[in-house]
Amino acid sequence: MALEYHRRALAQFEILGHKAGIANTLLPIGSVHLRQGDYRLASEYYQKALTQFEASGNKWGVAVALGNFGHLHEARGDHSKSLEVAGRAAAIAREIGGVELLISSQTAAGMAYRALDEPVRARQSFDEAIAAVERMRAKVSGGEQEHQRFFESKTSPYLEMVGLLVAQNRPGEALAYAERAKARVLLDVLSGGRADVTKAMTAQEQEQERKLEAKLAAINTQVSGAGRSPQPDQVRLADLKARLQKARLEYEAFQTSLYAAHPELSVQRGEAKTVTLEETAELLPGAQSTLLEYVVTDEKTYLFVLSKGNVNKQGAVNLKAYTLAIKRKELADHVAAFRQQLAKHDLTFRPPASKLYDLLLKPAQAELQSKQTLVIVPDGALWELPFQALLDAQGRYLIEDHALSYTPSLTVLREMAKLRRRKADDMATSTTLLAMGNPDLGQETVERVKLVHRDERLEPLPETEREVKILAQLYGTARSQVYVGAEAREDRVKAEAGRFGVLHLATHGILNDASPMYSQMVLAQSAGGASEDGLLEAWEIMKLDLKADLVVLSACETGRGRVGAGEGIIGLTWAFFVAGSPATVVSQWKVESASTTRLMLEFHRNLQSEVRKSQVSTAKALQVAAVKMLRSADYRHPFYWAGFVVVGDGG
Repeated sequence: MALEYHRRALAQFEILGHKAGIANTLLPIGSVHLRQGDYRLASEYYQKALTQFEASGNKWGVAVALGNFGHLHEARGDHSKSLEVAGRAAAIAREIGGVELLISSQTAAGMAYRALDEPVRARQSFDEAIAAVERMRAKVSGGEQEHQRFFESKTSPYLEMVGLLVAQNRPGEALAYAERAKARVLLDVLSGGRADVTKAMTAQEQEQERKLEAKLAAINTQVSGAGRSPQPDQVRLADLKARLQKARLEYEAFQTSLYAAHPELSVQRGEAKTVTLEETAELLPGAQSTLLEYVVTDEKTYLFVLSKGNVNKQGAVNLKAYTLAIKRKELADHVAAFRQQLAKHDLTFRPPASKLYDLLLKPAQAELQSKQTLVIVPDGALWELPFQALLDAQGRYLIEDHALSYTPSLTVLREMAKLRRRKADDMATSTTLLAMGNPDLGQETVERVKLVHRDERLEPLPETEREVKILAQLYGTARSQVYVGAEAREDRVKAEAGRFGVLHLATHGILNDASPMYSQMVLAQSAGGASEDGLLEAWEIMKLDLKADLVVLSACETGRGRVGAGEGIIGLTWAFFVAGSPATVVSQWKVESASTTRLMLEFHRNLQSEVRKSQVSTAKALQVAAVKMLRSADYRHPFYWAGFVVVGDGG
């Protein structure tokens, strides 16, 4: 299909005599043939494109064509030729100031040098590519989303360097580069603090923002109204949805323009240093804890295991690196299939649960023995894997022996731990609860969600109302504020969330994995529905200023989103981190209401029990709740207890 499309485009450009269009179309045709394994045709089209670019004096095009030739030679196993064309492309990139071209060409050169067993030169090439990425990153305008989008396509040289250093048995250096490739935007926010955008905005800019937000809410309402007709006008609906997408893009463009107009709003990118091996000792609460960090590449997966070292050497950390023989795509397929099995209450989940344990944890089994706490830094598809439901050789779930938490990177965990300590000093907020449950959605909100997300059924959630009312009793009426029904409004969350230490939202969660910043928590509309549409979206959450040290999203798929290379899961969890919360409890699939209420109440009881005096961690509180359920007759299947995870600082 893609090949036919490009051939038609090529024919049109040839009729028009459009030389630049011809050359730019020849390259993707060659790439399709390369993916199909037809090296002869790939070479033929690449050469035609190169000739066209050279004839027109287009140096950028020449460098791109050479880069394509490099991929071809690498696929053929001709590393010397790959190195030659990479060198030519890099020279042109330096001449014309093409930083992105320099990054790709030096990454390719490093891979060729590594294949030719020249590790010193390979490292030099990777380092030049990484330095170029860092220079570009410091100049990217816009807010957190723009920086994340930029970096996720620039992680290759970091990952290649990790593989090079692991092969050289230099795990400490390899881990340092792995950390430099993860959660950099989130790290910038946590270490430098979020800029107060509103205070910096002019009156005109504030008015423009208000109009754009009102426009988004108004179009949402129009979509809902059009869909309630007995015979909806599909043409009008399609037009409204197109307008909604356009309004979203306008709002994002406005946010980007703010940072261009007010450079003082930019966070201090790249100034936070990645965690050192010595600092990781502080992230290990004791000898009974272990840190696991994964790095997933196209051909291999790497596992770093950190645990307390010799007790006679204060602060010592043992670090081991393992190379796991599983490719990115193969791993993604295994994880997706297993997660879906659990989400669908499939009874045949045990063999894949054991297989994934053997693939990902068995190599480090010696380091895991007798450890009570595991902190996991996933990568790629592993963000969607419920590690807690994996089975060891004795048939025990991982969560039976370990309290688990997940974090975007060890460096981010260091900053989150600092943030939690600062929040713990403020006892006025650290023990107070804001909870919302079973919001009165109203037919308008139900129809609006149904139109955009056809498979979503927004039924009433009476269990969640009971859930939050019992939470009020657990925390005490003097230390909690609970809203249900029509009072559980979006505008109320925005107005009051910043005053509480624990936020608990028990409602419907809607995943938008195509545009994760529009994933949403469904709440009641404000009076009249003009200012707030009842859909608390991730981009709105990012703008909150939270004091909470824990956010619990007792809803479906709140821990999912788009896996952004170099940042982790982009969605509701990421948004709450940006807003200032160091820890979230979120779900990995569509959970069942009654069992979720039972799990959530048990979790909060553990947090509020007398054991809290001995500092029960968030991860431990969830572990105890999950184990209690899995040992009950009605809730043994992981579907009921494995869906919720702690992401962030699980202490």
